[in-house]
Amino acid sequence: MRASWLLPVRDGRPWLAGCLASVLPECGPADEVLVVDDGSSDAPEELLPPDPRVRLLRQPPLGIAEALEHGRAEARGAWLARIDVDDEVLPGRLDAQLATLRQRPGLAALGGRAELVGSGDFAGGPPAGMRRYVAWVNGLEDLHRALLVESPLFHPAVTLRAAAVAEVGGWRSGDLPEDYDLWLRLRAAGWELDALPRAVVRIRDRPGRLTRSDARYRRAAFRALKEDYVVEQLLPGRERVVIWGAGKAGRPWLRRLLAAGAQVPLVVDSFVRGERRGRPVLGPEALVGLELDLLLVAVGARGARAHIRAELARLRPDLVEGRDWWAVC
Repeated sequence: MRASWLLPVRDGRPWLAGCLASVLPECGPADEVLVVDDGSSDAPEELLPPDPRVRLLRQPPLGIAEALEHGRAEARGAWLARIDVDDEVLPGRLDAQLATLRQRPGLAALGGRAELVGSGDFAGGPPAGMRRYVAWVNGLEDLHRALLVESPLFHPAVTLRAAAVAEVGGWRSGDLPEDYDLWLRLRAAGWELDALPRAVVRIRDRPGRLTRSDARYRRAAFRALKEDYVVEQLLPGRERVVIWGAGKAGRPWLRRLLAAGAQVPLVVDSFVRGERRGRPVLGPEALVGLELDLLLVAVGARGARAHIRAELARLRPDLVEGRDWWAVC
């Protein structure tokens, strides 16, 4: 068995046939498509083609993480290819991803770019926020450097090394975004993430999409995972931590770092002065000559990250992004 497609579905009748029609041409005779019915009420079995490579698995309505784990337990392939029922695979995706994965044994998850389409529920097409996010992911050159900004991979665009997913325990359930949680745990275990510089999936944005309708994808849930990753993976061995950002985005980071025992000598901000939790808030020039182990840039304003990156190149060219400093929002 080569690859196992994991396709969770709950009441996806309007899109299931089209999704499968995009997946099956990607499949060779040694592939399988696992359709995991997560408690649907619209009889998805009626839309399954009479193809021996397609298997229907059933479970109560437990959620996407449980559905993916159900599929993973039944999967026979060395590779796990993801797709969501309301999305479509673009031609050539699987062969291209497997060729790269086989060449790079340290690579656990390989995504790619996405084409974004809207549904009739959105007048004027997908909202601007979703368009910006898709453009951001499509433009990434270094996924590891961007890991603490947003999820740098489209979940339905990813093909994964089954052994790597098993090593970190698979998809976790809970009050968390299951895909971003998996990327962080794979990185913490030393695995690489990457994406092909080509479109591999067509994503349909709609009001009912889980990222819009499920509280597990709220901003605070993402931030909690980021904070845990920083404390558990970046802080050990680094005592002096500086935060760039005295505003709304930076304050939770200051609280968490102080609670974790980090030494925060000061907070940097381009506009604000004063103090935060007893730490002085100073301008960027305060970084010149400052001894520090880690810098976290917690500024969420649009365009601010590029400005700060340029300032750091001017003031502290010795600090390398993704090693000495990280954007965290």
